[in-house]
Amino acid sequence: MIPVVADADTLFGATTRGLLIHLDYQGLIRLHWSPLILDELSRALVGTGRKPDTASAHRHEQLMRSALPQAEITTRQVQAQFAAVAPAVRSTKDTHVAACARAILAGDYYPDAQVVSLVTRNIRDFGVRKLATLGIDVQQPDAFLLQQFRHGPDSVAAAFAALRSTLRSAPKPDQLLERLAADGQTQAAAALHDAWRRGALRL
Repeated sequence: MIPVVADADTLFGATTRGLLIHLDYQGLIRLHWSPLILDELSRALVGTGRKPDTASAHRHEQLMRSALPQAEITTRQVQAQFAAVAPAVRSTKDTHVAACARAILAGDYYPDAQVVSLVTRNIRDFGVRKLATLGIDVQQPDAFLLQQFRHGPDSVAAAFAALRSTLRSAPKPDQLLERLAADGQTQAAAALHDAWRRGALRL
């Protein structure tokens, strides 16, 4: 299992967010966030009109917490790592995201883990090489999901199918893959679609 911190911009897309949660359910990854990340996500959802107001966004936060009760890294734990990661972050507004990843390594969450994946669309805001020396592997969500698919295609397919089964709109596999691609995960969506079209996987 891979410890993963998802930035707010990764969690913003509903299909990507749901797939990451179901990858956790499948035991392929262990997804984490902080109250700071969830607050940033809520503000983005309201600001773009995806949620009508702050109250609705906060209810969504609670649903995420209920879905993965073990995912949250406390604000205190995150803030304790600000100084450690600050020199490796190019944008101060993203310090808390790197600090969340570092807090996992500094705590007792995964005693044998030496690396935590930080999944973000804004790679340019992070000093990738510097963070790597701290045990933080920065990746874009599309590359990360494609990597998980290549390592465990059946698990990713099972997570995708489980996500699809929970949606009230009951989308067909190709429709949900289009949504994943619209989130920006074009390579991962294409790989899943190709395997599904060939009959190698059930979605």
